[in-house]
Amino acid sequence: MSAIVHSLSDLVSSLFEVVTSLFTTAGDIVLQTFHFVFRFFSGAVNLVVDFAKGLVDLAGGILGFFLGNIAILAVLGLGFFGFLQYQRRQGNTVQVGNKKLN
Repeated sequence: MSAIVHSLSDLVSSLFEVVTSLFTTAGDIVLQTFHFVFRFFSGAVNLVVDFAKGLVDLAGGILGFFLGNIAILAVLGLGFFGFLQYQRRQGNTVQVGNKKLN
């Protein structure tokens, strides 16, 4: 008789564990769904922010490139102007083709 009572007790506890595990699984599914939705939207926001940072870095790189080229051209122009002034002070003329530069 005690075996029957013990087996019925095991049956009831097993049924209770099945119901408990069903609710636990359902709760975990809901929780994981919320985590998925949150990570999806935060990932989308991070994608837009990283894209904007990339555009700013690209614009800064292009601007730096152009400013560097302008600086080099300015130095070359100043050097050429200085050369012409030096030649003028020495009394020499710089001529390209039929045109005098100083």
